[in-house]
Amino acid sequence: MKKMCTALVIALLVFFVMPARAQTVVPETIRVGLKYGSTAPASVKLSSDSNLEFGYYQGSTFFSLFAYQGKSSIYIRKDSFFTNKNGLFIEVQPGEISSSSDISFGPYHLQVSSAFPDRQQADALLASVQGAGVEGFIAYDDGWRVWVGRYASISEMESENSKLRSRLGEAYQVYPVYPTGGRLQINDEAGRILFMFEGKDRFLVARTVEQGQSYSLINVDGKRFRGTVEFKRHEGGNITVVNTLSLQQYLYGVVPREMSADWHIEALKAQAVAARNYAIVNMNKHASYGFNVCSTTDCQVYGGYDSEKPSSNAAVDDTKGQLIYYNGNPITAFFHASSGGYTENAENVWSVSLPYIKAVEDSFSEGSPHNSWQRVYTADEINSILAAQQINLGSIQNISIDSYTPTGRSLSMTITGSRGSTVLEKEKSRAIFGYDELKSTMFTVETDADLFVIGSVGQPVQKIKGATARVVTAGGQKLLSEGPDMLRIYNGSQYATASKYPTRFIFNGKGWGHGLGMSQWGAKGMAEAGYSYVEILQYYYQGTVVQ
Repeated sequence: MKKMCTALVIALLVFFVMPARAQTVVPETIRVGLKYGSTAPASVKLSSDSNLEFGYYQGSTFFSLFAYQGKSSIYIRKDSFFTNKNGLFIEVQPGEISSSSDISFGPYHLQVSSAFPDRQQADALLASVQGAGVEGFIAYDDGWRVWVGRYASISEMESENSKLRSRLGEAYQVYPVYPTGGRLQINDEAGRILFMFEGKDRFLVARTVEQGQSYSLINVDGKRFRGTVEFKRHEGGNITVVNTLSLQQYLYGVVPREMSADWHIEALKAQAVAARNYAIVNMNKHASYGFNVCSTTDCQVYGGYDSEKPSSNAAVDDTKGQLIYYNGNPITAFFHASSGGYTENAENVWSVSLPYIKAVEDSFSEGSPHNSWQRVYTADEINSILAAQQINLGSIQNISIDSYTPTGRSLSMTITGSRGSTVLEKEKSRAIFGYDELKSTMFTVETDADLFVIGSVGQPVQKIKGATARVVTAGGQKLLSEGPDMLRIYNGSQYATASKYPTRFIFNGKGWGHGLGMSQWGAKGMAEAGYSYVEILQYYYQGTVVQ
């Protein structure tokens, strides 16, 4: 009967939907941030089974600067201070070392002659310089240049300047080159500079020179990616790494990371459409870094080519171009692992109400490994967690849920200590304790100081806190909080002891995730019950159409 009612609800939702007014143009490509901000490296290892070509885009036009035809790995490094320790190049800071002699190389260089408008002239000059016994390399900085050296200080650069002039003779002018915040080196495995690129206002692009293959892959620090890989130093710091590829290829690397590729094809199709929606709606999320979306859970997880599976690729292909619309606009298709039995209204998790993110019964999530969970904390552990967030309450005395949503999620939780209390509303509890620790806000809290009072026949058992309970004494009613920390309780035949204040807090919960939109385990259950991906999406995103 329960399943029949659920089927009826789904049928009604599919029938009573708002028609879309206009279809969004789905972009062909997407820029994915692989490494940026705190994860941006000083050096990136590259390789490919195909030859690699480096350059930059100006609009849609690619300007080729350097070709690499070897099979060995090469490295993109920031032009900075590095030391070589047993073949491992490690960036160092000049202020952290005793002398510049500790540095293998640095970001000061010498330029021979002026810049050239074409590569051929620069190559000819480089041949002359190398003919004089000087090791140099080609650099591109709004023109083609020949540079020499990787000096660790101005004094070393000036000293080498005099030596270089004497070796090259009066026919060549030599100019100092000072560090910038945008310069990148292309190095071979031995650390020699193959090419230098000034990228203060553009990305250095690596792409494969295809040799009769349907596609070629670029290996970035051990992971393979389709499309191009781009590099830029953000605000003079480390290297932001971006993978640019088609939206379809991006989804190939997303869907199996967000949902098991072994699941039913209709569930995978639902995930593919939801993931496409998420990407489209969040295209400008990381615009300040020069890409659209990131590759982590801050956006949606993207694993590149090595994550792809035939079944999930088929789900992406079968739904190509399809989006979920509400009133003619693509929705933000939130999804989560398991709802715990009910999804939730958007305003009960965050602050904004969304007409298509409403609570629905989710019996299809039954069977999820996250159906129920428990997390036990000591009072000291909670104290440490709060202190890390600059919340200092003293000794933790109580945790209480002040209010729940109709579906059973915590709306407000108060933590009380000897020095005060703090209120954690909605998802704030998970943000403080950790999203992998409190798997959802659908939880209750018990303690080892809970006391249970048995009433008269037919009356429910009452749970009370030892510190707030009152007892009748010869001198009248008194709060237990005014007595000793350990309570001695007599039941008429024997004594027992209990703590006045809890030392352990037990969170008993259900589900995993924020509970908004599609439950992935619910989608699995619906697909296995015979529902299509469109029916799945229209059940979890109410009043929507898929087209």
